[in-house]
Amino acid sequence: MLNVWLHNRADTFLIGWTLGMVLLGIGVVAYYAFPADRLEIAAAAFMLEILGFVFVFIAACQFTGRATTRRHWLVLGMAVPLVGVPILIGYDGLGMMIYNFLAGSLLMATAMQYWNARAEAPSPIAALSTLYALAAVSFYACGTIIAHEQTWVMRVHPDNWAEKFNAIMCIAGITGIGALSLGLNNARAARKHRADAETDMLTGLANRRALFERMANGGFTAGHAVVVFDLDRFKAINDRYGHATGDEVLRRFAEALRLNLRAGDIAARTGGEEFVLVLREASLPLATSTAERIRALFAESHVETARGRVAATASAGVALAGPEAGGFEEVLGRADASLYRAKHGGRNRVGAELTLHSLQVAG
Repeated sequence: MLNVWLHNRADTFLIGWTLGMVLLGIGVVAYYAFPADRLEIAAAAFMLEILGFVFVFIAACQFTGRATTRRHWLVLGMAVPLVGVPILIGYDGLGMMIYNFLAGSLLMATAMQYWNARAEAPSPIAALSTLYALAAVSFYACGTIIAHEQTWVMRVHPDNWAEKFNAIMCIAGITGIGALSLGLNNARAARKHRADAETDMLTGLANRRALFERMANGGFTAGHAVVVFDLDRFKAINDRYGHATGDEVLRRFAEALRLNLRAGDIAARTGGEEFVLVLREASLPLATSTAERIRALFAESHVETARGRVAATASAGVALAGPEAGGFEEVLGRADASLYRAKHGGRNRVGAELTLHSLQVAG
């Protein structure tokens, strides 16, 4: 995990998980390498282990996207002295009981973090949550035995069935958790790379490649409508106000598109100032009115610059896929033809492929 993090510093949960495992390992070795009556070493060992579980929990929060605040860190940090202080004053059994219950609670909280995010990858995350939960149960078992026997002062390394169960679960759990975590991270990275390859980085919309791939893979059927938009005189905006202003104009238009999307609709930037909207199960009047709303919303927006306010307009062409449509590219060509008529008619207009439904708005 550390090696993967070194090659991709954005995956911060990997370094958190690695640090947690390192602290746990140091704590275990320190505790069992010295006699149990060395209370200062035992206290340090169990405090390191609790801190390790805290880092594992924080790593889970980072993986699932949950924000951690200073209050979280304060509450989690209080777990460390809760374990160390009783051991230092001589009640090592009490300290170990508190340690086991706190460790179990942190592991169960970690399991819940992943479980709540299982929609991302149901089977692997369910398995990951199960391993964390089983490890938590093994710590609860160790704490319960100490509480039942009331061995508040121990001075020996505990040795019972719960400790053996705990050792087995931790060894098996860490192995499984590590493998599953790496697999989930690799799968997430692959999805991100694919999303980046299909996304227009300036506007956040789908790019031309993504649009054509989706349409080629059964995403386009009869009853769908295609709307092609082109920003009017966009080159003049770039030439007069600069490309930064032009980029902001493009983002404003993309936002107007997003505000008018329904579930299942697809919006893409297919060229410099050209956009395509695919509307599922849309009549020609519905597609035309949607295009008109986008056109009007964009015409009302503006960008403030040092050289003054910049307003821009867009023209659109609409075409509908009928039962005899020849596919997405054929309907796209007809929408382009409608766009050409809107441009020729004066710009800042929506042109439909049927004269009956043509909508023209004064520029």
